Amino acid sequence: MKNNKVAFVIHGLPMGGAEKFLISIINEFKKLGGEPLLILLSDESVLINELDNDVNTIKLIKKHRFDVSITNKIKKEIVSRNIKKVFCINTYAYFLTKLSFSKKDDVLFFLSPHTTKPFSFYNYLQNIVYTKFVRDKDQIIYLCKNQKTYYEIKYKINKKIGLIVYNGIDTQKYNPENYEQNKNMLVRKEIGIEMNEKIILMVARVEKEKNHQSAIESLAVLHRKWGKKYHLLIVGGGSNSYINKLKALASENKINNYVHFIGNSNDVRKYYSISDAFTLTSSSETFSLSALEAMAYGLPCALTDVGGANEMIDENINGKLMRVNDIESISDTWHHVLNNGYNKTTIRNYVINNFDGKNMLDAYINILN
Repeated sequence: MKNNKVAFVIHGLPMGGAEKFLISIINEFKKLGGEPLLILLSDESVLINELDNDVNTIKLIKKHRFDVSITNKIKKEIVSRNIKKVFCINTYAYFLTKLSFSKKDDVLFFLSPHTTKPFSFYNYLQNIVYTKFVRDKDQIIYLCKNQKTYYEIKYKINKKIGLIVYNGIDTQKYNPENYEQNKNMLVRKEIGIEMNEKIILMVARVEKEKNHQSAIESLAVLHRKWGKKYHLLIVGGGSNSYINKLKALASENKINNYVHFIGNSNDVRKYYSISDAFTLTSSSETFSLSALEAMAYGLPCALTDVGGANEMIDENINGKLMRVNDIESISDTWHHVLNNGYNKTTIRNYVINNFDGKNMLDAYINILN
């Protein structure tokens, strides 16, 4: 690993799964003697403190989203350090970096896409442009089989330049044994939820593609149809205007006392520890780290059947899939996972055996070598 230099390029470090994923790889790369350079393309840096203190980090702030003049600045930082490997998170960072290297063949590019289905038709057109810069000598590292298939069909990516590395988590960090029962009582008391009341947890940025609206409407149906006063715990930040719209929706459905907006949290483990089930109602997802973290706490998962959810869920072991935007499907699935008697130990062991963070990190270090 010594003298192995790699530039890592990402839009920024807001609170999110792709950002935490990259930090874990950079920290491991640094720990093993590599020389990482992190290039941020925005001033967003909520997670910067999770990065190893010795990692060289540069911010190259764009004047606007299509400020392609930034590409020459990226190239200058990489070339001046004689870096021959560049690891980009998502197609936008890849495009801005690759644009200035189009005639330079001695730099090896890695693309790690963390989205699958585009958020809009406009986003789809952008990805078509961005992926046109992928060359046969580049390497795409997909997060799941469904994502690889989607990119190869939608964006005409060469099947030979892609490999799959499933996301993984630190199962010792996400371990229910690390939290005492009396702490759970305090957390519930802070939120205002009694010990005998069940909690459905959702950890995701509060934005439209995560489809919190469907989650709130499904909770209302769950209350009416099954007569169960379950709580929905929403952990994640977003715009105040959008959150206020969601709060108004909960109020309209007379469940505002059962929908709890926690906001961003630097340590979500206490929320996994007090919850009874985990859910994502997303219309677009790839391979959720938060779902894996929840499973490490033994929580059964109710996930919309998008991205790699069907590669993560075994309905006999750890949860159930549901249809996007289908309120009946979501509410029925929630009722199922809360009342089907899933075994917490079995769920946790499933994650340890299939999605352990060390295996993921070892795979990426081998790729970067």
